[in-house]
Amino acid sequence: MSAAHRVLVVGAGGLGSPLLRLLATSGVEHITVIDDDIVDESNLHRQTLYCDDDVGKSKIECAERVVRELSPGLSVRAVEGRFVPGTAMDLLSDHTMVVEGADNLATKFLVADAAGLAGIPAIQAGAVRWAGWAFCALPDSACLRCLFEDIPRGQIETCAEAGVVGPVVGVLGGLEAALAYRLLRGDRPAGELWHYDALKGALRKTFVRRRGDCPLCAGQIQDLRMERYTAACAA
Repeated sequence: MSAAHRVLVVGAGGLGSPLLRLLATSGVEHITVIDDDIVDESNLHRQTLYCDDDVGKSKIECAERVVRELSPGLSVRAVEGRFVPGTAMDLLSDHTMVVEGADNLATKFLVADAAGLAGIPAIQAGAVRWAGWAFCALPDSACLRCLFEDIPRGQIETCAEAGVVGPVVGVLGGLEAALAYRLLRGDRPAGELWHYDALKGALRKTFVRRRGDCPLCAGQIQDLRMERYTAACAA
């Protein structure tokens, strides 16, 4: 694998926990991780980076500590805050890949748009209750907007509202790491969409094609205007 990769990880929760553990020992040059939450006791069943002693502490500080323990020589930067339009492009500017594990759809679309504008791969995932998905977008492949079109405000429950089973986010975070590993070794999992259903014990792969009316792929999105992502930026 190439060690020249610099990876931005958005979110250090249920998806970010297994992802960060695996990326820490992948041989990448650098990891930046961003999150603004604190560790809560209710997180521990699914956010496996943390333990009882971390409850009440800054999630990003605990995540940085664990990553450094796993790989002492790794370059790590911890950013306490949210991935928002005003700073998104600066955060991406010196990274070769972004992997997203946010718990809301607005941030997922913001990551997809920012990665598209920056011309770097984006690996994304989502999980609710017993099922979820993982997706890889390359600069010349289908993007998240080809898959979901736009933020379905008020129409789809996220894990924040509906909850999620701990092992499900473990599997999806692992799938994100697997897609990242494949990129690191030079593979092209372009447009791959993985579906996981824990109740059925089913994992399947499909491919997403570019939509002709996708505003991101067609170049209609040229900037990250705040109003597109209001839900991601609300206090």
